[in-house]
Parts: sequence; C-alpha cells; structure tokens
Amino acid sequence: MKDKEEGKNPGARRIAEDEFLENEEVPSQISAQPLETLRDGYSWIRALETRYPGWHLHPAEGFPFSLPAKTLSESRVCLVSLAGIYRKGQKPFSTSPGMIPQNLRSMRFKDRGDWSLREIPLEAESNELAIAHAHYDHGEAGEDINCVFPLMRLLELEVEGFIGECADIHYALMGYVPEVDLVVATAANEMIPLLKERNIDVAVISGGCELSHQSGALIQREVERAGIPTVGVTVCPDITEKMNVPRAVALRFPLGSPFGTSMDAPMQLRVLRDALSLIESVKVPGEIVKLPYDWIKA
Repeated sequence: MKDKEEGKNPGARRIAEDEFLENEEVPSQISAQPLETLRDGYSWIRALETRYPGWHLHPAEGFPFSLPAKTLSESRVCLVSLAGIYRKGQKPFSTSPGMIPQNLRSMRFKDRGDWSLREIPLEAESNELAIAHAHYDHGEAGEDINCVFPLMRLLELEVEGFIGECADIHYALMGYVPEVDLVVATAANEMIPLLKERNIDVAVISGGCELSHQSGALIQREVERAGIPTVGVTVCPDITEKMNVPRAVALRFPLGSPFGTSMDAPMQLRVLRDALSLIESVKVPGEIVKLPYDWIKA
C-alpha cells in the first residue's frame, strides 16, 4: 500500500503503559483453547463481543458469486491464508501494538494487527515457513505447517489430477485486523490484481484467529466479486455464515488447524478435497457445508 511498507505499520511504536485503558494489561501468552469452543452452537461472535465491548461483526450485504469457467481438473488453484504465515527471509508480520486509534482502544483492542501481504512461492519447503501471529495457538502448525497452510496437500491433488495446477505463488496475511477497510484495500489493491495477472482460477481461503475469519470472509467476497471462484475453510462457522460468503466448509477444529492435526496428511488432504469440491457442486451462493470430522488429537 502507498503509505505502508511490507510488514511495517506507518508510525508504528510501542505504546507506553499509561496510554492503555485503566486496568488493561499487555496480552499474555495464548493458553490452550477450551474444548467448549469445539462444540456445536458455540458462538465466536459472542466471544469477540465480550472480549471487545462495542465491537460488532462487519455487516455484509448480498452474496458475490462467480461460477467456475473451468473444471477443477483444468483449474489453477491458489491458497490464501490469514494465519500470519511468511517465508523465512521475508519480514515477519508485525505483532507489536503500534499506534492504536482511540475507537479501538475504547473497545479494548491492544493492537491493530498487520494488513500487509506476503507471497509464498510454490518451491518454499515446509521448514522455510514460519508464523508471526499473537492471537492463536500455532503449536500444531509449528510441527506441521500443512494443518493451516496445506501447500503440500495441494501439490498432491495436482499429481492426482483432481486439480489442473497448483499456482506458482500463494498468498498470506495476518488476519487479526479490526479495521475492515484496511483488509478490503489490501485485497482490492494488491492481491486481486496479482491473482488476475497469474491467471488464478480458484482460491482457497482460510483463517488463523477468530477475528481473521471476518477478514478472510471480506477477502473471499472481494475475490469472488472480481470474478474468481473461492471456497472458505472455517472453524468459526457463525462468523462465516453471517458474512455471506459464496461457499465454505465448516469444521469444529481448533483455531490454527483448519485442515486437521499436525502430521495427519490424510485428514488434511480430505478437508482440502472436500472444500475444493464445492467449486463445482455449489450452484447458488451462501452454502456452508459442515464436514463430518471430529477433532482427535493423540
């Protein structure tokens, strides 16, 4: 973006303690995710509203929807992750508070996030990828990046012939961004022109933290509006449903593991294949398919 270098917020600085609202503390290390969040009926929207008083899910009107111009077996497929993934050697996403606007401070947000974009080339090895994100537990992804960014599984689907081609470049953002206009601007001004330039036929969009599911839905809607069919993979289904995405699969898996547990390649492949299948099977917008898989971690 014109006023922002990659990974660096304009005028970013650490806020002095006396600038926080009274009784606030710097965010502590993320604890294990409660099991109740994996149960049907759990509301991520309510959880966010409780944590950030005055915050409301961004309203979404209508359903952007594009039918595929090619079959999956002919399509070039790209991953778009909102989980804070970057390639070692690139600038990590910023996790410092930076300059927090008053409206966000009043809702108890302690940082603005980072709305910049990273390109992840196909040749990047799994051990070259890392995560910079302060708002979800990425222990599973630290063991196996494919549980949140299934690049190796997508390559397997190309070899299998299920898709036509795995894109040469994939995209990553850090979706914890309360200011939705910044997310939309990154999608519209930076990512979508690149998707078109590289002739992407299908984009698979997935999140990291709960707030990134709002960001991911906003990006999905923009990409679909630009004429590129998309499918979302969500572990916060109430957020995704309210955001009127074109199509998505939903799982009760933990944040940071939308494609399954670490080292479980068969499950990761199954979730990715199920998600991509919606590109051809969904004929009207707004379908969210609950996949019948349970979270089992040995």
